[in-house]
Parts: sequence; structure tokens; C-alpha cells
Amino acid sequence: MSRRILLLSPKYYGIENVIGARLKSLDYEVDWIENKNFHFDYHVSKTNLRLLRRIYFLLFSPHIYHIKRAIKKLEGKSYDVLFSINAYSVSPYLFKKLKKRNQSFHSILYIWDSSSMYNWTSEIKLFDRVYTFDPDDAAKYNISYKPNFYVKQDDGLTSFFKNDLYFVGKFNLYRYLVIEQINDMAQKKDITLFIKLWPWYKTFYHNYFIYFFLKRIKASKELIVEYVSNYEAVEGIFNSDFVIKQSISFDDIQRHMLNSKVVLDLPYPKQKGYTHRLIDALAKGKKVITTNLQIKSEQFYNSDQIHLLDSVNPNIDFNWVKEDVSFPADEFILNLELSIWLKSILNE
Repeated sequence: MSRRILLLSPKYYGIENVIGARLKSLDYEVDWIENKNFHFDYHVSKTNLRLLRRIYFLLFSPHIYHIKRAIKKLEGKSYDVLFSINAYSVSPYLFKKLKKRNQSFHSILYIWDSSSMYNWTSEIKLFDRVYTFDPDDAAKYNISYKPNFYVKQDDGLTSFFKNDLYFVGKFNLYRYLVIEQINDMAQKKDITLFIKLWPWYKTFYHNYFIYFFLKRIKASKELIVEYVSNYEAVEGIFNSDFVIKQSISFDDIQRHMLNSKVVLDLPYPKQKGYTHRLIDALAKGKKVITTNLQIKSEQFYNSDQIHLLDSVNPNIDFNWVKEDVSFPADEFILNLELSIWLKSILNE
């Protein structure tokens, strides 16, 4: 008999649909609720407005309201497993509702963002088992370390190296400034780039008049510069060919990565966990340039395939970039394929 699983996951390039399909192939009956990232979330690690954010959540409880509406649509269903990726919408209310329908349901949390971005220490305590993609966070919070997964494509896509260097990811000023430096060097070396950055959120105080004032004063404080650049990216007025208004589809991401010689990986500063992008690139046998120095300690690290990048003074070997070469995927990486990854988490 099939087990029933409630998948609580963010919208992320459509990967939530792929996860749901893989769970069904593993003989689970699956329902999905978006694990929604709310404006003014007080779990954000880097904020000067934490008290105000907490008051907002206390007064309006947007995460509980979201879950109430979602559960109401599930018509009284009970679940054997709650599988949550990140904890944006997680609260004791969710657990109370699920336990009413099945006292013995099992709960699993997988965190694919670093604690340098979000602090979910309270939510971690609600779950039976917790995993993180970040080895430092695993040690810090005494939870299990498990690297990110990749999605194996079986649709006959072939590689023909249209691009030399590839990057697709969420917009932030740190990434943009690194990419601009790389672009300046690449243009002199006749390097073909496929780079797309898309804004993934509006700030709670996304407002033209605030933007206009801050733009006029030309302040150099990091928080103000981030606000101005994010506003321009969201509104489509950021002056760059690399910045787009909306993300591209999961299938297009796969296709463009496959048709590139080198995948650029720019995780957030202080993040030690490996991105989907990096794991996917290594599974495809791609060359990788990454700012994540943690990778040097891994048994699968190969200096011929993986080059390290200093984000402050980026220096790239463009002769290496131009080489038409691929590498066999390490067994460790192959075992991170989504179906295998899900089995290992759900069956432990």
C-alpha cells in the first residue's frame, strides 16, 4: 500500500515538480504545499529590523494563514510523512493540524540554505529528523549533513558546447559585481558567456519613493546599495544584459548548462554547502569554477576539473576554459541523484 507524503517545498525553477514526480515513482501518494518565503521574514540572519519583523509575524502570522488555506484544500487528508525543504512556512500550527489526522506521522526537514542566510533553530526542534547541506551547520546544530541532490535527465539532450562559461542564479549585488569583473576579462579573450541573474524577491518596503530618495543621496552603505540594486532588478531597470526579470525554466537551465564547457559557481559568502548547480555540473562531467573553498577537502576534488576563484580578485585560466574536455562523475556525486537521495533520506 502506498504511503502518503506531504511535500512542503519552495518554488525553485520547477524542481518542486520533479521532486513530486520522483516521490510518486517511489510509490508515494504526494500532495504539495509551497514552502513560501514571506516578505519581512524574521528568520533572515542578516537584518537590522529583526524586532520589527517579529512583531509583524506576531500580529499577522502570514505563515500560519498560508498553511491554513493550503491545508483546507487538502480535504481532511492524513499523511504518513511530512517532508519539508527549508522552513519558511513551518510552525507548531502545521504539526498540530497534521497530528490531528495521524498522531504517528513522521517529519523530516532538509535545509538547503546556510544559517548565514536563515536561522531556523526553533523550527528544527519540531522535526523527527533534520538534514542540512552545509557541513558547518551540521556541526553547529548537531544535525545530519547531506549534500544537495542533482536531477538526472533522460530526455536525450546532447552537448555541443555553444557557450564557454555558464551561470544562472538569483540576483544579488555580490554575484553581479564578480560577474562584471569576469565579463571584462572574458571580452578580451573571446569567451562566450551565458549568464542570467534574476531577482527572487521584493523587499517588504519595495517602494518607488524610498528608491528615488536613496538613489539620489548616493549612499555607499551596503544595505542601501543592496536595496537600490534589488529594486532596479525587480523593476527591470538594472542596466545589464545579464539581469532578467524572471527566472528561466528548469529544462532551459539543464539545456544551457549541458551546452557549456565550464559552469561558474558563486554561492553566497560564508556558505560551505554545495549548490545544486555545482553538484549537477559535476554529475554532467563539466569543468567548474567555484568560490567555495570547502571543496578542496572532498575526496572527489580534482584540480584538473575544478578551479577555485577568489571573488575579490578573480583570476581565470581562459585557456583551460576553452578546452573541450569532460570528466567521468565520481561515485560520490552519482549517489546524489534525486531518486537515490530521496530513498536515503526517507528510508533511514
